[in-house]
Amino acid sequence: MSNTTASKGLSVPDIIKGRSLSRDLTVSLVVMVLVVVAALFSFVYVQISRDMLHEVDRKADEYITRLADILSIPMWNFDARTMDQIGSVFAQYELINEIHIEDAQGNTLFRVRKGADPDATVFRERAVRFESETIGRVSMVVTLQDYRRSLERLLKASALIMGSVLVVLLASTGVLLRVFLRRPLEALQSGMDQIARGDFAYDMGSIAHAELAQIAENFSRMCSQVEQRENELHAINTKLQEEIQSRRQTEQALRASEERYALVVGGTSDGIWDWDLVANTVYFSPRWKSIIGYEDHEVPNRLDQWKVRVHPDDLDTVLHAHDDYLARRVPEFQVEYRMRHKDDSYRWILGRGAALWDSNGVPVRMAGAHTDITTRKEVEQELREAKNNLDNILNAMPSIIVGVDQSGSITLWNRTAERVTSLSRDAVLGRPVGEALPDFGFLLDEIRRSIAEGGTISLDKTPVPGPGVTRYFDIVIYPVVSRGSFGAVVRLDDITGRIRIEEMMVQTEKMLSVGGLAAGMAHEINNPLGGILQGAQNIQRRLDPDFAPNVVAAEESGCSMDSIRGYLDRRGILRFLEGIRESGNRAANIVSNMLEFSRRSESRWQRVSLPYLVDRTLELAANDYDLKKKYDFRHIDIVRDFAADLPDLPCMPTEIEQVLLNLFKNAAQAMHLRGDRPDPPRISVSLRHEGGMLRIDVADNGPGMEEDVRRRVFEPFFTTKSVGEGTGPGLSVSYFIITTNHGGTFTVESEPGRGTVFTLRLPVDQRHIPT
Repeated sequence: MSNTTASKGLSVPDIIKGRSLSRDLTVSLVVMVLVVVAALFSFVYVQISRDMLHEVDRKADEYITRLADILSIPMWNFDARTMDQIGSVFAQYELINEIHIEDAQGNTLFRVRKGADPDATVFRERAVRFESETIGRVSMVVTLQDYRRSLERLLKASALIMGSVLVVLLASTGVLLRVFLRRPLEALQSGMDQIARGDFAYDMGSIAHAELAQIAENFSRMCSQVEQRENELHAINTKLQEEIQSRRQTEQALRASEERYALVVGGTSDGIWDWDLVANTVYFSPRWKSIIGYEDHEVPNRLDQWKVRVHPDDLDTVLHAHDDYLARRVPEFQVEYRMRHKDDSYRWILGRGAALWDSNGVPVRMAGAHTDITTRKEVEQELREAKNNLDNILNAMPSIIVGVDQSGSITLWNRTAERVTSLSRDAVLGRPVGEALPDFGFLLDEIRRSIAEGGTISLDKTPVPGPGVTRYFDIVIYPVVSRGSFGAVVRLDDITGRIRIEEMMVQTEKMLSVGGLAAGMAHEINNPLGGILQGAQNIQRRLDPDFAPNVVAAEESGCSMDSIRGYLDRRGILRFLEGIRESGNRAANIVSNMLEFSRRSESRWQRVSLPYLVDRTLELAANDYDLKKKYDFRHIDIVRDFAADLPDLPCMPTEIEQVLLNLFKNAAQAMHLRGDRPDPPRISVSLRHEGGMLRIDVADNGPGMEEDVRRRVFEPFFTTKSVGEGTGPGLSVSYFIITTNHGGTFTVESEPGRGTVFTLRLPVDQRHIPT
């Protein structure tokens, strides 16, 4: 050992003057942990930033949709002040930086911009449509300022955590490696130096760790066997001389074999390599070199020529595969990796090989082939990108996309389906479509028919009953053929909101038509009604005994006014005349109320008596009944509880009447759901003065509401009524009138079986209202 070291010009101290193992291990471990932690934080950071950005996009879509829906009532029903109030409500949202509302001619109805904001980059625009006609356009700009601040806080927290991990890891790793590795190695090195000087008396037992003690024991045993091996070498030398002759004959046979091997190598498209593991020499065929763009003479047959050309990201993978094969942990050596071409591009290589082991199980030789699979890899990459693009398109669609095979099992499930059903893709693949979408079990026959006939099936506005509500879907079934197997793709679009809007627009149009018809009829009724009242009044006047011309005319006819009055009284004619006048006056009041309620466009702020306003609305509601919808105010007890000395309310009377009439009709329509209850149906109206507010309570003893319904009653387009029954402006519009137009509050309390109470609070002092 000493002679060998001297021959190379190195001493033992020179050998041990190298890189520190503990330092390398510490640095490697720290780098590895930091890479993992950095990758983890990067992934979390990207996911969180995407989620936050998606949330900003979702809110922007929600705000622009809500604003466009409110303006489609239609928008020309709003005066400038109402338009300003609507725009101001949305401008209060912190995310919104700018709002612009214009009519169909491009005239600006409302515009506000909070200020210059470089982060205000999310733009949304939506057309306002009424009866399939664009009546205006709204746009808004949403700021990403909060989003960027959140990202900065996340980056600072990540940097602090990674710094803490680095400090702790450096300190702990350095101490542990010094205690458990460096000290035992120094003791082992000291013993090896003593043995190298010829002193074999060194006690290797001072090394406590089993792994290093085993090395020391083996080294000592090796030294003791050196002398014995020298004697054996003499005998082996003699035997080798005898084998030389035999080897010459073998070499001749081997030369012929190598010629055949060279012929095979030259005729194959694969690159051949041959590695002598004992001598650590390698042979690369000309084809092996041409695969990476080189002539035979340009690449020496050295192992490092292969190693330096392997892609850095793939080197460890190849070496591990090689070690696993030679250790016989895997049955074959086969690995895919990249090698650098002469033009500095990379080629994908399929490396395969086989090894020879000696009688002791030690590998002595390994040979194999390189196959250029770059074209195949490029095709696979293109297929993966195409699949990713298709998945992204399907996942970006707002529709539910479901793929099924011939047996009805699910093969495709997009992200919208996951969100709507709360079922993940992995949980539903392979399951029958009826289990994942139980409400759509009726589609199985249509799917089979589409597959069998090879045609597309469209089902428009299909009602799908669900828990507590019926939803509507546009359904399209497309037949597909994939790898010789037949299947179908089902697209489900929830159009319930659109149906509700269409119903609202139809009913609104009906109400406008009915209002106009009622106003016209009221004017027409007033003319004959005036004649009836005037005629009845003249008849009563001509039967008045205190009117001198009546007495004269009776005497000229040969009778007295007393006898005429007696006859008319006994026959009830005078009572009939009084009934005609009372009925006529009542009809005149009804017509007057209808005319006043139908003139909503003439609404102005004024101070009115709240009891008078409630009584007039109740009188108008009392003439409304619908036997088909099972409500009739004539069979409902109305209880009034009005406090005395209530101050006048500053308001737009027709809007308050609209809200009250909506509440009264909703309460009356709910009465038929009470069931068989002994107490009669009842609507109670209470008026109170609380501080600076006038409080209106509208209570009924109807069926009440479940908690999930109570929470949603003020949402736009939410209703529990069947199709065609919702004709009013809806509680969402009523809520807007009370809270936005009048600065009040609107709340509801309800329990199933105990009725419902709607509470309105309106301010008595409205500074912008003239006294």
